[in-house]
Amino acid sequence: MVTPSGIPTPALYYSRVRATLVPRVAGFTMVALGPVLFVLIVLKNTPEVLFAPLVITAAGSFIAFMTVTVKVDSQNVVIAFCDIFKRTLPRDEIATLTTDNSAGPSGYGFRYMGPGMVGYLVGGPEINIEMKSGKTVIASMDRPEQLIRVLSEANH
Repeated sequence: MVTPSGIPTPALYYSRVRATLVPRVAGFTMVALGPVLFVLIVLKNTPEVLFAPLVITAAGSFIAFMTVTVKVDSQNVVIAFCDIFKRTLPRDEIATLTTDNSAGPSGYGFRYMGPGMVGYLVGGPEINIEMKSGKTVIASMDRPEQLIRVLSEANH
């Protein structure tokens, strides 16, 4: 998203949402459990399972701090889960936009949700972006109505 002059394109919309309370509590619990397991493993002298606290702590950190970022510029909508899994959607390829403010039932994480459908979810309100190709992207965000307004204003 850089103009030919090398200057970054200004964002027309930006949203970065963190995980809702349930996964954050689960993640922080896993982070706290890691050192406890480490001590128990050392006291029981079972080094063959020493990797378990490391895996639990790392997974807990990932869960507790997961985010979804949505950026819109004049040409693209970029959606990222934890700044690791990213998808760029050309704005002229978007067919429909709908919102689901009830959220929650779709789950959490970077998810395959059926043929041609992927989710970038951390709970809360969601935007459902259907592409002209028939593929669908669902993303958690804090102001889905504002995104719909920004994208529809540019199309008129």
